[in-house]
Formats: sequence, C-alpha cells, structure tokens
Amino acid sequence: MDLELEKIREVQREFVERLKENCFVDLDRVLSHDVKINCYMTGRGKGIGAVEELLRYPGPAPSDVKMNIENEILRRDKEYAQHSFHLLMLYTVCGENKQFHFMQYGGTMVLSYKKQEKKWKICKILFDLCWLDQNSYWVNSWKMLNFHEPWNHEPVIRKEDSVWRTVPVCEYARTDEEKIRETLFHFGWITDTEDYELLEMIALRNVVIVDGYHNQRITSTDEWKEFLKGINYKEPRLHHSYRIREILIDKDKAEARMSRVEPNRIGTKVIGKHNYFMDWFTMDCNVELIRVDKNWKIKHVEFIKNIYSSPVVSNKV
Repeated sequence: MDLELEKIREVQREFVERLKENCFVDLDRVLSHDVKINCYMTGRGKGIGAVEELLRYPGPAPSDVKMNIENEILRRDKEYAQHSFHLLMLYTVCGENKQFHFMQYGGTMVLSYKKQEKKWKICKILFDLCWLDQNSYWVNSWKMLNFHEPWNHEPVIRKEDSVWRTVPVCEYARTDEEKIRETLFHFGWITDTEDYELLEMIALRNVVIVDGYHNQRITSTDEWKEFLKGINYKEPRLHHSYRIREILIDKDKAEARMSRVEPNRIGTKVIGKHNYFMDWFTMDCNVELIRVDKNWKIKHVEFIKNIYSSPVVSNKV
C-alpha cells in the first residue's frame, strides 16, 4: 500500500462525510482555497464557499442518510492525484403516521488533488448526476436529467478526465490485486464514458462476453464497442457500479467475482423502512483475466441477471 495514496483516501473520506452530514464546516482542511467545482445539478464555481453552495442538499431534514462509494480508481504522480468513484446517496424521511419516504440518486465524481505544504488537498471537483429515484420534488431546485436530451448531452465528466489519462504511468509499486481491481473498475468506466481506447488496454481483442442480461454473446472488443454505442445512445447517462466480491490469482491467471450495485432498478421489489439500509444488486459477474506484459487484461466475462439485496454493506461510509 502506497502511504501517499492512503493519505489521499483520508482526505476523500473526510470530504464525502461532509456531504453525507450536509455540514460543511472546516472544509479548508480538505479543499484548496481556490478549488474549482462543476456540478451537473447546480452549476460551476470557484472557492470553498462555492463548493458549500453547490453541493448542499436542499431537501427536507432526513431521518437517516445512506451513502455508498463504489468503483474507486485512484492514481498519483508525485504531487498530483486523480480519483474517480461512484457516489450513491439515499435520504429517508418518516412523515405523519410514521409513513416512510425516501429519495435516492447516483452519480460519478472525479476529484483532483494537489499536495500543498506537505498536505493533500482537493483542487477540483466534477460531479455528474446519472440517475434519481422517488421523491424528486425534494430537490426541485436541481437541474434534472432529461431523457429527451440528445445522446450524451453536455456531460460534466468526459473521458479526458479519467484517472488513466490524467496519470498514465504509476511509478510506485502496486500489487496484482490492486491492478486487477483497477482493471475491473475501468471496465465500468468504459461502459459509461465510451472510452474505447482504454478498452483496448484492459481487454484482449478477442474477449468473450456472455451477456445473460441482454441474452447475447460478444466475441471481440469491436463487437462490445458497437453494443456500448447502442446503449449509450438510449440514455443521457449510464452508471455501472460494481462491488468486487472476490479475486483469486494463480500466477498469470486470475478470476474475479463482482456484482452490480443498482438500487434504482430492482424490478418488482420495494425499498421500505425494513430494508432501505441494505445494498441492492441486479447482476452478478464472473471475470477471467490474464497477465500480459505485467498488466492484467480481461479474457472472459459472464453477466448473470440476479436481483437481490444484501445486509452486508461493506462499502457504506
């Protein structure tokens, strides 16, 4: 574990805890004074005051807040670092007669850091709203997603903001498991941002994808690109959040199991007071990887449709 990366993660954890609590005191501990922010729902700004204004939750005081951080990708280069992750928030309100109400949303956040006076601080914040579910009137001051928008209309986060493009080379030591985790989360990044150059870097050209969710079998990166172009055309934002369950490494081969976190598309199941604190999954994934020139590449992927909840919230903040 790189010690500088752990210091950066501590800054991120403190920052997202402020979001969860909707309390923005002492932000100068984690933000640079000239921090820049671009938030899809609320706009652009500069400075700590702008961050507080643009990220403050405008809804009713919640009874509880559940936050999940998924798909973390983090790299640093000397005194600069780039960090992308998925942010899932759920707010509950117990109304009259103890009626349960909730609102949840998911988005992608990219944080840029600089080391200033031996301390890591966030210097840039990008946030794209990808979905919103239930009581949207709680946040009616936000700019909402418009599903009649043209394809990929004005995203805040573009493929050029990716961690691998910003920090293309890691000069510090990483374990095989760390490299594999990054490859798996890059797979989700590619799906959502259509960063097809990255796909060629993390997958074999003859990769096989058995897609039980869409009842299809893909046998090359070119085929997978065409499929991704189609699903990206249908929606203004995609948000493929994954929870890695297990990674097994055997010399130059590896197997991984992960599940898609998707609490807004759970079919006929219902979120209520009895289960809102659980994580909801809609798909299981089995992935085979091989080592190629010190890098790990995806060889085979199997998607299995499976909607279920889990009381184990390992990524809950």
